[in-house]
Amino acid sequence: MSKIQKKRIFICIILVFVGLNACWFFITTIKYKEFVKVLPKVRNGSYGMKKEDGYNYNVKKPGYLHYTGNLAVSNDTKGELLIIWPLISGGYNYGIRLQEDGKAYEIYVDENMNPIDKSDTYSVQNIKDHKAGVESLLSKANKMWKLK
Repeated sequence: MSKIQKKRIFICIILVFVGLNACWFFITTIKYKEFVKVLPKVRNGSYGMKKEDGYNYNVKKPGYLHYTGNLAVSNDTKGELLIIWPLISGGYNYGIRLQEDGKAYEIYVDENMNPIDKSDTYSVQNIKDHKAGVESLLSKANKMWKLK
């Protein structure tokens, strides 16, 4: 292999690396721009938590070369947390975390806040018991970030 061929391969590797980094940066910046603008910027590009009307709001941007971050709304007095994962292709995935008696239950739910795993009767009952709180969290998230 000649010096010129080695140089071309090295340049191609560098261009692919720069291209991947640029794509990741622009895709995540554009996707999360609307979400982070409502939160106070802390430092070094990170965003702090916003407390409003008894609810906590948080945005976690994707880590380096990852495309999945999340939005979170919680009501600490009731131990309820809604996590929303914005999808790069559009839409969202949802999860609920409920705390009762020192235990935490994490349940994946659909956009109507119904458990995805309908065979898990405990999760289905837990969501029914917390339906008003879960719907309130979704309403607060929709109001804060204009999800729908």
